[in-house]
Amino acid sequence: MHISEKVKPFNCCPACGSGDIVFDENKKIICRECAFTYFHNVAAAVGAILEYDGKIVLIKRAKEPGRGMLDLPGGFVDPKESAEQAVIREVKEELQIDIKEPEYLGSFPNIYKYQDVLYHTCDLFFYSRIDGLPVEFSKTEVEELVLLRPSEILADKIAFESVREALRFFGRTINKTL
Repeated sequence: MHISEKVKPFNCCPACGSGDIVFDENKKIICRECAFTYFHNVAAAVGAILEYDGKIVLIKRAKEPGRGMLDLPGGFVDPKESAEQAVIREVKEELQIDIKEPEYLGSFPNIYKYQDVLYHTCDLFFYSRIDGLPVEFSKTEVEELVLLRPSEILADKIAFESVREALRFFGRTINKTL
């Protein structure tokens, strides 16, 4: 399969400029002209299941992918950052609140399509109780906050499969009401 069918923006080799590149159906982009190999590896991302007064804090996404759908606060792990540091940073950036010691729940694979590129991710989820709701939040990433009891969360309203899986896992292991 030609690379442009899988990873659309990649049409030329970054080393020699040749258009004769192929995707190996897994994670490698290979130039047939100069043999340059680019590894499109799995990206690490984090999500936070925040509980307030028996409800889960969800966000309605303000941008693609999944604009208008429900999600958990979170995002990609930055270089030289641990998953714990990333979830604390992402919650602070999106919701303007501090979480101190997020509890690791588990990880789930996901596919994140952004600007016609499919990113395979390993999404690591954390849990934390919070004492208060955010007063302000990032309008560029969050359209609105939604508080729902775990039993009220509808899977078809959630933007990503990994988040659906994390919420199911949370319901089975931490909160038996999901």
